[in-house]
Amino acid sequence: MPRIRTASPHSAALGAAHRPPAPATYVAAGLRLLPAPGHTPGQVAVRIDSPGSSALITGDPLHHPVQLARPGIGCTADTDPAMAARTRAALLASVADTGTLLLGSQFAHPTGGHVRRDGTAFRLDA
Repeated sequence: MPRIRTASPHSAALGAAHRPPAPATYVAAGLRLLPAPGHTPGQVAVRIDSPGSSALITGDPLHHPVQLARPGIGCTADTDPAMAARTRAALLASVADTGTLLLGSQFAHPTGGHVRRDGTAFRLDA
């Protein structure tokens, strides 16, 4: 499986010290932390919902827009590459064609857009 090279030597050192929150951990009204396992221990995505609009801040599971077309492409910092690929695919599927704004924490400009299904893959409409 191809991987995107990143500079993250600390990932392995974190080990099991960081645990993700339970599914759908509500921080405040309209603000949820979603476990995003596979990249670094304890990684979460942030879901923001308000009447009529929503957004998903991806955190580290998505490093590059090419991963929308090929969610199986990981990065060298993924502690569990197979889990990271499943997490990417699940996050993308959860927002595809819903009008939810995807904000890619690692993306170069444009950092956000709407996810659309494109056959068996996804694409970002900025």
